Amino acid sequence: MSGGDLIGQASLQAIKFGVRVCAPCEAVGLTPTATGVRVELADGRAIDGRAAIVTSGAAYRRLHLDRWEDFERSAIHYAATPLELKQVAGSPVVVVGGANSAGQAALYLASSGSPVHLVVRGDDLGARMSSYLVERIAEDPRIQVHTRSHLVGLEGEESLEAVQIDTVGDVVARGVFCFIGADPATAWLPRIARDEAGFIRTGTDVTSPARRIWGPLGREPLPFETSIPRVFAAGDVRRGSMKRVAAAVGEGSSAVASVHRVLAG
Repeated sequence: MSGGDLIGQASLQAIKFGVRVCAPCEAVGLTPTATGVRVELADGRAIDGRAAIVTSGAAYRRLHLDRWEDFERSAIHYAATPLELKQVAGSPVVVVGGANSAGQAALYLASSGSPVHLVVRGDDLGARMSSYLVERIAEDPRIQVHTRSHLVGLEGEESLEAVQIDTVGDVVARGVFCFIGADPATAWLPRIARDEAGFIRTGTDVTSPARRIWGPLGREPLPFETSIPRVFAAGDVRRGSMKRVAAAVGEGSSAVASVHRVLAG
């Protein structure tokens, strides 16, 4: 099922339960009120509610290369799961990134039969990656690490055939796995506590200074509740989320359960 079909089916189901769907509709601000929250829209309107769930998502960072978009639907991936593994089927691949997600992907792909070129911009693999991952990668003969390197080109006709790495030249590859981070859509939420990358803190992850507001309420933040009472977050926009569609659906359901708890209290 495509993403568009999934959204369409989910919207139909939501409408059956009485949800009002407004699209396109850009939110540009959120402020707490005496009775709940107010969401400001780009066209000047405002929506008042007793609670709100933020699911504004995150955009995966891309490399600015010619033909990137041409291969994005077939050979460029932002996750390494059994679904992506089926598409490369043991063929040579390139993993771009120097943090834990890139290291885990490289090990997973290599263990599944794909020769892996790990392209790292920095000169020290251990600068942003856990030591146990660095050690396992160093011991795996199926993984070649290229530090101080950049992916600079993509080659192929209808499918990806090779890539260019500035330090080694052309490398045969049937897939590129890009793990250079993501940008959460949270610039419109300056009042909500976020981590250094902009992802929203929720539940037990809400820091102590932000928790002071719960004293008069006589409770702690509920699961998926942000630093603003009655405002929740789920999916890719949330710090610590799995960054998968199925996980986002589950988080949304759990956030709704927390909303019912706070409204019944």
